[in-house]
Amino acid sequence: MILAAGRGTRLAPLTEALPKPAIPLPGGPLISWPLRLAAKAGVHRAVVNTWWRAELMESAVHDACPNGLELAISRETELMETAGGVAVARDRGLLGDAGPVLVINGDGILDLDLEPLLRRHAVSDDLATLALLPHLDPTSYSRVSLTADGRVAAIRPPRTPDRGEVPLLYPGVMLLSRDAVNRIDHRPVGLARAVWGPAIAEGRMGGVLVPGHWREIGTPWNYLDAVGRLLRGGNHIHPKARVDPSATIGASFVGPEVSIAAGAVVAGSILSHGVHVAARARVAQAILLGPCTVEAERTVAGTFDARALVT
Repeated sequence: MILAAGRGTRLAPLTEALPKPAIPLPGGPLISWPLRLAAKAGVHRAVVNTWWRAELMESAVHDACPNGLELAISRETELMETAGGVAVARDRGLLGDAGPVLVINGDGILDLDLEPLLRRHAVSDDLATLALLPHLDPTSYSRVSLTADGRVAAIRPPRTPDRGEVPLLYPGVMLLSRDAVNRIDHRPVGLARAVWGPAIAEGRMGGVLVPGHWREIGTPWNYLDAVGRLLRGGNHIHPKARVDPSATIGASFVGPEVSIAAGAVVAGSILSHGVHVAARARVAQAILLGPCTVEAERTVAGTFDARALVT
């Protein structure tokens, strides 16, 4: 199950127009990463929950779904939070009735090898097993500590680690046992409260280091930086974009239905969903999710906007 129902408020104002997992990236919307991860792990059927801008989210999911991966949508009438979303999908019969459920957050760039996670869960009595990475920034994200036998001892808030602590990072991927899935109440509640707390108390929450990479897209600046790293100094120009030959594009993402007129300059920016950059306009270090217009000879820099006329 891929969790994609939330609003992504830290990414506002962009998420007023698009759900966070639907924001465009090179290679497909953000939801492409968890979908590809699921398929790579051997999953044959993925359930995606939606709520905020549900139609747009579902369109992005269908566009991004890898070949051979069966897809089911669980649209929520109210935001059920992470555990509640799993319970809704379960009660709709979308999660089957046997075996564990792989649960992936839908809002991160994920390139992980889940084989150690699958092995650990298969031979343990864990209610939940977390995929973990070495922690590179414990002052920004929660710190997970493991015992010698791979059980989660504690999940601590972000701060400088204690002496002797080996902090680990949870990148938003876990396996839930069928027992854990069946225990979740059908109400708005998060997985930390509904599953993690009881599992740690019972000594049945495991964790395992997995190889790979995770990157959060929390704020617009995070988003701009992530796209820049994926582009590696190049450009991504969608086949349905219209770019005048005299325009200058540098280290930028140009999405579908974007038009860039003669003499315009676009540098280090993300433009998508119907943006029009008029003649000799300049756009730098900006994110514009249209439909919107940058008027002729105007300069727009350091702007994050969505579905608003840029004048």
